Amino acid sequence: MGILEKTVNLGLIKFIEIPKMTKLKVKRTSELNNRARSFDIYIDGKKVGEIANGETKEFDIETGKHKLTAKVDWCQSKELDFKIQDDQTKTIEISGFKYGNVIIPLILGIVGLFFFIKFVVGIDLIILLGLVALIFLYPLYYISIGKNEYLIAKEVS
Repeated sequence: MGILEKTVNLGLIKFIEIPKMTKLKVKRTSELNNRARSFDIYIDGKKVGEIANGETKEFDIETGKHKLTAKVDWCQSKELDFKIQDDQTKTIEISGFKYGNVIIPLILGIVGLFFFIKFVVGIDLIILLGLVALIFLYPLYYISIGKNEYLIAKEVS
């Protein structure tokens, strides 16, 4: 479908095809880690906006195949390929790495338990601090070697 345009000088009538714009809805999950930072949203390599913790934003994009990447600091998501059709709204959810939302509370809980046992009960369980160091290796992977998997972008229905 096109819109009707008149060219006054020549008296010709012609149709011009206007690309239909579709909606891409990007939803960011609410998380304890990354709460204070916004994620940058890139579509086809071009930054189209930022999204805050727990926020949902809509972007007008053209019909067809696209690539979406989310970035925060030096970390990012894998590139998500998706196809969108005329008059379609596609929803993509962005979140931090798997179990990232439970790691910080888990570490704080174990450290709190260590100090409780040490100062209230009187037993020095240094092994609990070793457990904290071991658990910390998981997020350390995502902020170093796995920096391109720090964020997860996926289509939702």
